[in-house]
Amino acid sequence: MKKALKTSAEGRKCRFPHCTQILSIYNHKPYCRVHWDQIPQKQKTIISAAKV
Repeated sequence: MKKALKTSAEGRKCRFPHCTQILSIYNHKPYCRVHWDQIPQKQKTIISAAKV
């Protein structure tokens, strides 16, 4: 029996200002990959902690 993959809602957009990228249902972060890499580590820690 296969384990179901965890997915996020369809149609979510990157939260970075003026970015119109639609996020994958498998990307659980609020930002697209390009902008996630531009966010300082300290802010990433805050974002990740808020999800728990």
